[in-house]
Amino acid sequence: MDDFASALVVAMVSRSLARQSIAVPASTAVGDRTVDPAEKRALLDGVLGAHGPATILRVADIVPDFADHPVAGVFAGCRTPSDVVASWIAIERYFHSRHRTRVVDSADDRIVMEHFDTCGLSISAGENIAVAGLILGILRWRGAHGAVLSFDGSVSLTEPAAPAARTHIWWVSWQGFTPPPNAPSPSDDGPVPAVDVAGRSISDPHVRRVFAEQLGAPTRRRRAADIAHAAGLSLRSLQRRLAEAGWTLSDIVASARVHLATRLLAGTDTPLALVGLLAGYSDQPHFQRAFRAAVGPTPAEYRRLATRHEENKPTT
Repeated sequence: MDDFASALVVAMVSRSLARQSIAVPASTAVGDRTVDPAEKRALLDGVLGAHGPATILRVADIVPDFADHPVAGVFAGCRTPSDVVASWIAIERYFHSRHRTRVVDSADDRIVMEHFDTCGLSISAGENIAVAGLILGILRWRGAHGAVLSFDGSVSLTEPAAPAARTHIWWVSWQGFTPPPNAPSPSDDGPVPAVDVAGRSISDPHVRRVFAEQLGAPTRRRRAADIAHAAGLSLRSLQRRLAEAGWTLSDIVASARVHLATRLLAGTDTPLALVGLLAGYSDQPHFQRAFRAAVGPTPAEYRRLATRHEENKPTT
């Protein structure tokens, strides 16, 4: 679609709401990277009207749950709050066709940001609050101590349906910043991620098992029946259990390939053509198309975004 919003943002907001015991309608973007902007806007404005701004702002608390999502790799090398904000600005065009943020003012302990539409269209208060909450959560996750957010100069918004005019500019302040020590390298095999590129949970044991097998042998071609046999199930039983968790076998294979590719791109100097091969893609054009459809940037763009702060890391 030409006009799009991020399915990942919707997934993060939905998980936050679920944690607050607030039911939300199922997204139409299961397994996809984008959703109709109207769907995202309706969700956020509905929550704002029914539950108030604080409910949306709690999306900040959910950010660590997505720490092994491919997009999180873009923030892995951030050494300062300015790095974090610059990384957000660098990737946001992949997650909304029109909505952007810019820095209005900054100091050592604070930053002022504005949310705007590149076509001059209105952005709803719910959408403003969600983006502000995500940026707050990312700053906290990457090491901003005591980070707090305010709109319109006030610590919080009290009215349930806050006007958009009061939410398109926000202040984030912090007391200090310490990047997480000994963060795992994206190139490590590591555990199965908690969520996939579309924000879907990988907590179901059958999903995790098949995902782990695909990560461990990405170039191996196995029949569906063999995968089921290894799990001690008939093919029909495995397919049914995966479907109950919102997955298919082909979904898992595709998602695991993308996840492995992001690790190789962010954590190694492996040539792009070899990354595709090692991740299990049949050829380079297939790798390029699948990666961009799933993540947003091309593989080369993703590597550049994920390693853009390497030169600023302190040497020892």
